[in-house]
Amino acid sequence: MNTTSARRAARFLAALLCALVLVGCCAAMAVYADYAPPAALVEAWKQNSHVIGGLMIPGTTVAYPILEHPTVDDYYLNICIDGTEGYPGSIYTNKMEGQMFDTFNTVIYGHNMRDGSYFGALRDFLDEDFLNEHRQIFIYALDGVHVYDIFAVSVYNDKRITDYFPDDKPADRQAFLDSLREDSQPGSILLDDVPVDIEGHIVTLSTCITDMHDNRLLIVAFERE
Repeated sequence: MNTTSARRAARFLAALLCALVLVGCCAAMAVYADYAPPAALVEAWKQNSHVIGGLMIPGTTVAYPILEHPTVDDYYLNICIDGTEGYPGSIYTNKMEGQMFDTFNTVIYGHNMRDGSYFGALRDFLDEDFLNEHRQIFIYALDGVHVYDIFAVSVYNDKRITDYFPDDKPADRQAFLDSLREDSQPGSILLDDVPVDIEGHIVTLSTCITDMHDNRLLIVAFERE
């Protein structure tokens, strides 16, 4: 990313963070009620029509637009919101996820940046005290806000979740949940205080792990009704 693009991205992220924090203060009390998307999210969508929402974890540096290319999976792995190629790429989903966050498991990908930006910040969740203080994930879509409670921080294998556990079969939905207990490596944190229903919706944040090339770090959360 060139200097101009980097500055533009920095300004955008600062604006998005401010907007999401302001909306987030009341989101838990008014989910889907009289909703208006944050101005920064609307501006991001105007900049790139592939923006489908904004991701925020209160109390952390995670506050980014979510992009999804309509035809090419992993398109935004190394493509920034302004179309420039290279790191840090974008926070994104693949086309199989849909754009309404209404599948059982919406998997969201991002780079584990060494400076802690993008999904580099997810490393903090391997500390149980930090996790307990940051249990909520907010996704601001253009038509509503989704609030999730984190129930798993998993050092997982590198299998492509949506290939192994399709959302359209209830048995595969349960199999993914079971795999979090069966396949998670030491250092994972699995909590039992969030009732997870395979007829509901979860979100999985996925990133690589430094020096563990066969593993991924997953943050998994269940959507509140």
